[in-house]
Amino acid sequence: MEKWRQNLIAILLMFSSILLDGFIANTWASTLDTSFGLIIPRTIVLMIIILSFHYKEGFMLGSAAAFGFIMDTYYLGFLGVYMSSFVLVAYLTYSLKRVIRPNVLSYTLVGILGITLVEMIAYGIMRILTITTISFQYFIVSRLSATLLFNGIVMLVFSYFIHLLIVNIIEESQLR
Repeated sequence: MEKWRQNLIAILLMFSSILLDGFIANTWASTLDTSFGLIIPRTIVLMIIILSFHYKEGFMLGSAAAFGFIMDTYYLGFLGVYMSSFVLVAYLTYSLKRVIRPNVLSYTLVGILGITLVEMIAYGIMRILTITTISFQYFIVSRLSATLLFNGIVMLVFSYFIHLLIVNIIEESQLR
């Protein structure tokens, strides 16, 4: 498989994860507000992390910035929050991939770190701009904990299959 097909598959995976985020948030809006907090699906962050373990740094940093721009314009209405945090997550993954081998547990660990980073940056910027008035303690208890639990379970369940898909695509391209 040529290089452009590998990149196209990565872009399609990231785009489908943005659509999945929106689908989950809109379809199950009433069930995402649970007794232990508000669940925010972040499958795009999980996809960026998995792909960052296997694709080149320049491609993933550019893709993370582009998909962060899409998230900023669609969900927030102002630029920079998701764009910068997605690039930081991709860079964090590249820094950690030198010491961590890609497997389901390492994806989950880096996923928890990445989602925490994205949520803290988004909360901090929205708090500074007075878009949100919730306290930091309430944010940790009601938003971050439920979001980390949900996305950690999603990463544990689906990362193995996505890993196999990416490895098969890369191996197929190396055989040609």
